[in-house]
Amino acid sequence: MNKEILSLCDSYKKYFDIGAAISPPSLTIHADLLKKHFNSLTCENQMKYEPMHPEEDKWIFEPADSIVAFAKENGMRMRMHAPVWHNQTPKWFFEANGRLAPRELVFERLEQHIKVVAERYRDAVYAWDVVNEATADKVDEMFLRRYGNNPYRLTDYLVTCGVEYLEKAYHLARKYAPHVQLFYNDYNECDPLKRERIYNLMKNLLDRGAPLQGFGMQTHYNINKPDLDEVKKSIELYASLGLRIHITEMDINFYTDVHSKEAAMEITDEMREKQNEIYVKLFELYRSYSDVIDSVTTWGVADDRSWLSRPDRPNYPLLFNADHSPKPCVYKMIDDAVAGK
Repeated sequence: MNKEILSLCDSYKKYFDIGAAISPPSLTIHADLLKKHFNSLTCENQMKYEPMHPEEDKWIFEPADSIVAFAKENGMRMRMHAPVWHNQTPKWFFEANGRLAPRELVFERLEQHIKVVAERYRDAVYAWDVVNEATADKVDEMFLRRYGNNPYRLTDYLVTCGVEYLEKAYHLARKYAPHVQLFYNDYNECDPLKRERIYNLMKNLLDRGAPLQGFGMQTHYNINKPDLDEVKKSIELYASLGLRIHITEMDINFYTDVHSKEAAMEITDEMREKQNEIYVKLFELYRSYSDVIDSVTTWGVADDRSWLSRPDRPNYPLLFNADHSPKPCVYKMIDDAVAGK
């Protein structure tokens, strides 16, 4: 790592926090990068339901505790992510006596989980992605017949509890973590159709009195989309609800999307230059909206560890190279922030 480069998070202090979503191995592998360039952390998986609470009477706190301790030791803020999610929620949560659990039991289990997690971490975290990815990617005919033209993803939560599970989660989070900022978090947030559904979901929550305070724009982009004008429209639309904005899972993919089955290809200098340009332009846009954006978090630290990489198809989506050196965009982002551009 180049020791001469200025600190990224220090350069952005007047704008917003610079965060990374990490797993425990990063506490050693990326310790120097984290201490120098980041002032906010998110557990990549360790605070989600199943990793922390895999069985009804079994809790696993140590992985999350290690990240929380590192953040505290290094003066970093901590975001919590994300206990209410259709993925990584264990099967037992929705079952009773081999059948689908009744709504009252699911709510009881939800409250117990949120209570335990909040009591352990509420003084360590300042923001909480309470619900993750509850918006439908598309609304098909079967969904319309059963639920009408609404924005909700068809999940075990929705089938068991109805849409009330969403506001219930926020009221429980507020009950047990009264001083923590409560966020909704989702992806494809700049796609016009998905954006409308996300907006409607959050507006419905607010209209019903849920204590929702912010929206997490995941920001899993690639070198060809989204259009920066759509990013701008999205920030403005979500902020119009009176919500704070966090960029929560940022990376810039060289392939078409996060689940792409494309074969490995040569990553050219031209593609790398385009990635650098997108990062610079996005951070320029974020600085212009620093009155509503409080945090920008990348999903990972450096290219040696990324969820987008596979053994047969490496990917290089982050701000720091696999050898932990800053990419050219980092120097430019720092220079622009220091210059107040």
